[in-house]
Amino acid sequence: MKQKLLQLLAATERLIETHIGWIVLLFVLNYFTIVWQNLTMYRDTELPVLFLDGMFLLAGVALYCLLLSCIPWRRVRQAMLGISFVLSAALAGLEVFAITTYQTLVGAGIITAILQTNPREAGEFLEMYFGWRSLLSLGVFAVLLLLGWGWFFRQRFTFFSRRTRTWFFLILFVIGCGSGTVLLKNYMNFITSGTLDIPPVRVGEAAVTSVDNIRAYEKLSASMENTATVTENGSDTSQVVFILGESTARGRLHLYGYPLENTPNFDELAAKGDIAVFRDVISPEGATVAVLRKLLTFADAESVAAGQEWYEANNLIDVMGKAGYATHWLSNQESSGIWGNVAALFANRSTTKAFTRMRESHEEDACLDEALFPMIDDAVAQGTGKDFYVIHLMGGHGLYYLRYPYAFTKYQKDDLAAPENTYSESKRTEIAQYADAIFYNDFIVSSIFGKFADKDALVIYLPDHGEAVYDNDTAMSGHVEEHPNRYMLEVPMLIYASPSWRERHPDKWQAIEAATNRPYMTDDMIHTLLDFLGIRTPEYDPARSIVNPAYNEKRPRIVQGRDYDTSMK
Repeated sequence: MKQKLLQLLAATERLIETHIGWIVLLFVLNYFTIVWQNLTMYRDTELPVLFLDGMFLLAGVALYCLLLSCIPWRRVRQAMLGISFVLSAALAGLEVFAITTYQTLVGAGIITAILQTNPREAGEFLEMYFGWRSLLSLGVFAVLLLLGWGWFFRQRFTFFSRRTRTWFFLILFVIGCGSGTVLLKNYMNFITSGTLDIPPVRVGEAAVTSVDNIRAYEKLSASMENTATVTENGSDTSQVVFILGESTARGRLHLYGYPLENTPNFDELAAKGDIAVFRDVISPEGATVAVLRKLLTFADAESVAAGQEWYEANNLIDVMGKAGYATHWLSNQESSGIWGNVAALFANRSTTKAFTRMRESHEEDACLDEALFPMIDDAVAQGTGKDFYVIHLMGGHGLYYLRYPYAFTKYQKDDLAAPENTYSESKRTEIAQYADAIFYNDFIVSSIFGKFADKDALVIYLPDHGEAVYDNDTAMSGHVEEHPNRYMLEVPMLIYASPSWRERHPDKWQAIEAATNRPYMTDDMIHTLLDFLGIRTPEYDPARSIVNPAYNEKRPRIVQGRDYDTSMK
């Protein structure tokens, strides 16, 4: 028995010796993302977990290669090893792109973008996100991969004596099995959270989630039922307007303290007391689709965490319709494509819907937001006298220089204040373009306010989410659903009420102004808007309305499992 065991160990040693290149490369390609994710999330506080997982993965990769090497057909064996390497290398390259571009790993949001991207969308996507940093990173990765391929596959593990190598590999497998046992016993939370998943597992799960979501959207748009119930209806506001902005970072508006004077109209309206400026508002997610699921429904961070599907909750469009409002969806966003499906779901439930043009997500020739002006005028002219409008802007969405006309080019790279004036030329140029996009957005939103100044109107301006624009001289410009930072969450929120509305509702306007410094997350917007209007449903909760005396200011603002106020702010 002992002799047979020693023979098996010797055979194992010979197989590992001849496959050491495969083992090392496959291990590195699958382990570096685990290291990056855990160091990003936990820094150096969970190094024992990384060590244990590394030993377990190394033993697992060695065992995998050994099993493949036992295949008796040489071509099949080589094909299986080659497929394993190509798949690991491709996924690792995609992870490198995600890390350098988004500072996150590949998840369902990125997979959805890939699955639903057409060639034109891909062009603009690459122009915005595939910059020199991503190109350099992928280039270095490719060079290292080729060097590794060329070097490792000429190597044989021949250090020490054969007997020593045999015992070394035996000890490696024992440590690997022991590490796996310790992980299962003491670190199950890391396993269930997915932070120890290798790329094929994590990307595979993300792909399944993405496909399920896409199918759910298609099913929902065809069969979602209107189950909204209004239990009390005291609404007497004839014109209710919800301006849904896009990619607008609160900290980059002069109204909120940014050095460049890019919000002159907002500044003037605030100085005159014509708008209420909310100072501490965040979105519940960092990307449009994920935000809309909560912003326009009764779904919120708590209900989603408890397992409720967002599409099972009633939505604002249906509730407003049941309360007697004609609902109008007016959009300068895409009518289909990467991020258009969820918005289209709500648009299709409205009394009327209109898009500036039928376009897919991120097409370069998108209209400017001013193209909405005649559509708004037509909708108001054809209104019923009790109307609810959702006006969906392109706002500050990248590419930033496409979001404003030449006449609104106000800032150049040399106009930036410290510390941004020390950034690279390319960063300063893009920051200046974003400042111009905000300058134009100030004109757009204030003009929409003006269109309702002579009516009995309440107007809310709220972007879906914020935007990272090289904040603190980092590499990130844009936004991403996975692992958003504070700049992708912090948004402005403005409320404009026409003079006649304020005259008829002085107590409500006073309550609005008194609430401007309260902390707020916009997954509670449906409760706040219904509170404004005196509409009640079974789901309505006064503790979630920022203007209600019962508002819960101590509600934790949890974004993807992280407390914004304690770990992100």
